[in-house]
Amino acid sequence: MSSTAVPPTDRSRTRRAARAAARRDPPVTGARGTRLDRALAAVLIVLSVLPYAAVPLGSNTNLPLSSLVAVVLIVRCGRHMPVMWTALLVGAVPFAASFLRMFFTSQPLQIPGSITWLVFTLPLAGTAAATVFLGARTIPWLSWAMLLSAGFTLVQKYVFFDVLDTIPFEGLYDLPGYANVSDFSETFMQYVRRPFGLFPETSFMVGTLSLMAMALVLLARHYRRRMTARDVVALALVLWAVAISGSGAAVVVLGVVLVAAIAPYAVRHAWAAVLLVPTGLAGAVWVGVGVLQDRQESFNWSWADRGSSITASVRYLFSDPLVFLLGVGRGRSNELFLAGRMPLGDLQHYNPLPDVYSVIGRVVLEDGMVFGLALVLFMAVMCLRSGGRNPLWLGLCTLVVWIVVAGGTTSYDSAFWVWGTAGVCLGLEITRSEDTRETAAPWAPEGAESIGAPTAVPTGPAGPSAHL
Repeated sequence: MSSTAVPPTDRSRTRRAARAAARRDPPVTGARGTRLDRALAAVLIVLSVLPYAAVPLGSNTNLPLSSLVAVVLIVRCGRHMPVMWTALLVGAVPFAASFLRMFFTSQPLQIPGSITWLVFTLPLAGTAAATVFLGARTIPWLSWAMLLSAGFTLVQKYVFFDVLDTIPFEGLYDLPGYANVSDFSETFMQYVRRPFGLFPETSFMVGTLSLMAMALVLLARHYRRRMTARDVVALALVLWAVAISGSGAAVVVLGVVLVAAIAPYAVRHAWAAVLLVPTGLAGAVWVGVGVLQDRQESFNWSWADRGSSITASVRYLFSDPLVFLLGVGRGRSNELFLAGRMPLGDLQHYNPLPDVYSVIGRVVLEDGMVFGLALVLFMAVMCLRSGGRNPLWLGLCTLVVWIVVAGGTTSYDSAFWVWGTAGVCLGLEITRSEDTRETAAPWAPEGAESIGAPTAVPTGPAGPSAHL
């Protein structure tokens, strides 16, 4: 035997030490900034599930406190220039489109609409800054926020709606920019009873929680972290809330989020592949079929109204070359619908349509292909890349959920996670190279070229078993 061979006792001791090290949690990676920065980032995540934590602005809109916190975070993240440039370029979209339209039409800039654009899109850069400051610590804060929101949704449904026959904290749901629940509470309790949690309506809740669940999965895989019991419970409560919502989005997002969460674990454990994946997908299909049947058997006006508003906006977009390229202007889609100028002729709808019921549809209609579509594509690419470290299939899952939510589920520009999902992905992109160096140095095995080396990778938190 070679003189350099390791004695059996030393090898045994080395293996025991490696197993002990693998059982220990790795140091939190990616955290930057001061304690104040990280505290503000945590506050932003909590506020992201509290849309009614806002200040009224006139009679038709509001200023979310999350946007104020986002401004502070963006300024304090100034040394990471992609965050600053994102905030400036996204905020400039309606102004740039209006500037170019001035050369072809006398239409003035819509000041109120442009201000609300600035306010509602701040979560994109703000969430990127929060991800930069918190790093892997984003995971527990996101998990707690999901537990808060999904837990309240379930209590609202099973305790207050089904047992107490009342809407809890009804006075809370009264804020300019959102429908006042008190105006239709009796009708709601008699005919609807779909939970909406801490949000203005069910679709807002479903979209927010679905995107948060995808963000949690992305962060856990990016930082190579095992999901704790808290994270698993948070995901389970979110999926439960989405399943009982009756929202059409559940037909798609439930299965996609389940695949994203379960697949990495199933790849490494045969019993999970045999039991969890088929069971999860069967449950998602069962919920989806139930939603479709319920909607077909009931008076389903919301799908018809949403589809007609989107179709009419697409028709109008292609009716004029100038509108196609530069849009109609921020805030003007509402005016066009109310003025009866939208081509609704043969489209079925049960209520007057005040606007296009799609965030993506409104962005493209108001800012055109040059600016609006460019912004949508930027956010789509961020979702697809999912930080650059996650596999492509997971990016596709994120993109699908984002398109379903932002394109066909919610029409609120103030929906934080419509913008925040791309913000998380941007933050992971910004810090990816630094995070790789931080995690690779203490955990890469001797002789391995990278943390993803296929040989002698430890089975602890930094190895394959941490990729759930």
